[in-house]
Amino acid sequence: MNEEKQTQEEVATHQVEGAAETEPSEAPTTTEPAAVSAIAESAEAQATPEPTEVSATVEPSEAPTTPEPTEVSATVEPSEVPATAEPAAVSATAEPSEAPATAEPSVEEPAVAEAESAPTARPELPPPPVLSGLIGRKLGMTHLFDGEGRMVPVTVLQVGPCYVVQVRTPERDGYHAAQIGFERIARRKLTKPLAGIFKKAGLGQPLRYLKEFRVLSGQAVPGQEIRPEHVFASGEVVRVTGVSKGKGFAGVVKRYGFAGGPKTHGSMTHRRPLSSGATGPQRVFKNKTMPGRMGGERVTVRGLTIVRIEPEHHLILVKGAIPGGRGSIVYVQKQLNSTQ
Repeated sequence: MNEEKQTQEEVATHQVEGAAETEPSEAPTTTEPAAVSAIAESAEAQATPEPTEVSATVEPSEAPTTPEPTEVSATVEPSEVPATAEPAAVSATAEPSEAPATAEPSVEEPAVAEAESAPTARPELPPPPVLSGLIGRKLGMTHLFDGEGRMVPVTVLQVGPCYVVQVRTPERDGYHAAQIGFERIARRKLTKPLAGIFKKAGLGQPLRYLKEFRVLSGQAVPGQEIRPEHVFASGEVVRVTGVSKGKGFAGVVKRYGFAGGPKTHGSMTHRRPLSSGATGPQRVFKNKTMPGRMGGERVTVRGLTIVRIEPEHHLILVKGAIPGGRGSIVYVQKQLNSTQ
């Protein structure tokens, strides 16, 4: 019990001492606010210039900040320079290996382009030769007027361009001629032998119609292009060969111009051929004029005059009519003498 009292007394004394100690500390705390306010005022007074100083310091800080990025960029640039220089060195080291790789395609590409363009261009070919004829197509008929005002009926022919496919030589074939082709055709429609012929001639596009003509002058080389102005001239006399129009089965009156029998007075024979020959041989001779299929035959018309040549359209205007319908194939040849 005594110990408890002593401890309580000690606690009480400690509380009294703590209160005594707090009172003087509170007194200065009351005085300290004035000092604190004075300090605060002085701090505020100093704080007002300090922001200016801070702003001033900020401005220089901003001022260096503006150059600092430049310096940083400057510092970065050197850092980038070596960085770029190092890849440049790497690229320089890589470029030698790449340079031949890039140089090789650059060397091969023109070679491939030249190889592709060589068969089509053929710049080394000699001038086109003069042949005895060309292949063409009949377009139709029209008429012109000459200098004296007379109407001239003409047939329009599209002749060429033709290309030399093969050349016949006297040493190998016994005569000098050139096989030419006309009008392009799809490659899938060719037989293998024809495809080989066109490949050997160096023609990129195969041709549909082929025919040989004599070489009158010049040198014929496979791949040459021959146009009508290379062979013909205005006022020249030519002969044209074509296939006549088919008329079907016809009688002797239409086919051969028979007069026929009487039309009246009870005659029962009007368009019949009647006798087919003598009774002695007991047979019908060959080439007897009888009804049959008319037209569709190979016909040559001679003595035709070339009125005009239009090189830009590959056209020849020939005076008179020629066999065949519109769009039919014709062969225009020089008429070197009266017997041709």
